[in-house]
Amino acid sequence: MARAAGPDWFRLNRVTHRDVGYFVAVLTVLYAVSGLAVNHTDDWNPTYAITTAEVELGPVDVTDLNAAEAQIVAALKLDPAEVRGHHHVSPTELKVFLDEGGEVSVDPATGHGRLKRVTPRAGLFQANALHLNRLKGVWTYVADAYAVLLLYLSIGGILMLRGKTGLLGRGKWIVAAGALVPIGFLWAW
Repeated sequence: MARAAGPDWFRLNRVTHRDVGYFVAVLTVLYAVSGLAVNHTDDWNPTYAITTAEVELGPVDVTDLNAAEAQIVAALKLDPAEVRGHHHVSPTELKVFLDEGGEVSVDPATGHGRLKRVTPRAGLFQANALHLNRLKGVWTYVADAYAVLLLYLSIGGILMLRGKTGLLGRGKWIVAAGALVPIGFLWAW
């Protein structure tokens, strides 16, 4: 029996699936790398590198806190533009706050302290900003469109093949096994 005239939906799905896959490939890699990074926030900070160093400045006069801040900034050769303020926490601690959450903590009497630097991780900072939608605005719609394209790729992929290797054949068992993974974890949780 001859096939009825009209579009070949399976062929159209394969061609569209391929092209949509090419279109979202880079964003998928970016989201995958970012996802791997943010899945392990208990082990490390995937967005920022945090370093600390012991510093010796000599005694710091805290009778004028602005002058004390300037003394610390000069002694450590910090850029004054990155200074966000200071706080005399206690007689044994003066803090100077820096960009991105960095800080200098000094015991004014001894001048012994700690410099904490917080710097964005190249590549991951940007990937995480996109993945976690920190950009908001128009990016929200781009991310929504990406999610819709991923839905299409999933559903289109499931429906791509016919017969014993398609969804009604062995495909149903593979889809069921894939569904059991999140269901099993949610059930155990």
